[in-house]
Amino acid sequence: MFYTSVYISLQPDDRADRPPRYLIRLKTLVKRYREFLKARDVDPKHLQSVFRDFEKMEEFFENPKNLESDQGMPVGGIAIFSKSDEDYWEVVKMIYVLRNELVVDVHPYKLGVFAVESDFGKNLVVNFSKKAIDAYTVDAYSIQHIAQQIDVEQVSEKPGVFKTSVADMPVFRTIRMKNVEALKSEESSRISKAVADYIFRIYKEQPFDNLFLSSPNEKLVPLVVEKLHPYVRRTYRAELQLSWPTNKREVYLSVMRKTKELDVEDEKNLLRRFENALGVEMAAKGLEPAILLTTMGNVDTLILDADFSKEGFVCHPSGYFSTKGECPADTEMVVPSPDITNKLVEEVLRIGGRVEVANTDDLRDAIDRSVGVIMRWKMEVRV
Repeated sequence: MFYTSVYISLQPDDRADRPPRYLIRLKTLVKRYREFLKARDVDPKHLQSVFRDFEKMEEFFENPKNLESDQGMPVGGIAIFSKSDEDYWEVVKMIYVLRNELVVDVHPYKLGVFAVESDFGKNLVVNFSKKAIDAYTVDAYSIQHIAQQIDVEQVSEKPGVFKTSVADMPVFRTIRMKNVEALKSEESSRISKAVADYIFRIYKEQPFDNLFLSSPNEKLVPLVVEKLHPYVRRTYRAELQLSWPTNKREVYLSVMRKTKELDVEDEKNLLRRFENALGVEMAAKGLEPAILLTTMGNVDTLILDADFSKEGFVCHPSGYFSTKGECPADTEMVVPSPDITNKLVEEVLRIGGRVEVANTDDLRDAIDRSVGVIMRWKMEVRV
């Protein structure tokens, strides 16, 4: 009858304590949900399957070997979907999760996986020296090595050559005879163009969402950015500090760290955007206004405090959800939830909106430590 879905963050801070923070969070979520369901009028047969799901999930997270990827890479978050009475069990290991959450519903709560996949996107990491190019793709689930130190000379244009004559004797002279500074400049320009052209070829074959560059010669990175095709330049996010040569683990960890840094800057921009939207009545605070706007399809961006939760219920098959009241039809099945914000996130994603989890205190304060919504169109909200 019911599927159990759980999302648990496994970032370095979540693993550092003893006992680990991720295990304490999971046990807290399970204990809370168990007590919540016991206090509701739910068929004991269905509860038996859900409680078995809880036990299997706790057993899984208690074994540290389960928390590493098949490639030996660190795992930033895990989603598990289970239905014990049908022997259904699925584990998804990701670079991060939006928030720690436990959901019991008639469907597995998989939109959280798709949200991370869309938010993180497909990333291309290019590490290059004056002699070779190394490239990796990193997505929400894995890292792939797509180029093994390609020789720059093979993909770059050769130095220009021109001919002159002295006393009717032909003499060939190349730009390598110019002064040292001019030669260095020409070499840098040639290398950066070769790298930029190579990245564009990858983009045409395997389009990516974000580009990260790294080079032992840091002066080359801005030159490459200058020479990128306009389509590709829009994807450039930041420079990484990778060793040469590098490896999958270093690339993966570096992308994780840099993404976190960029998220902090992105939150500053989101805070300004939310405050400006409030000023022109294109934003709202609070769970009830957020639910109303989501029901109307009028949510561009949902901002959520990761620690905020509130009890509610979901009606099936209509999908109506609320913190109070009743289902639209008496014939519908009511599924109680100790945290209705999970359903709110799901519906926002379903209508094509974005979900941002507030991590900085400034943004959390701006939404009153609950939820905030930026609208698609102006609308008066009364709840």
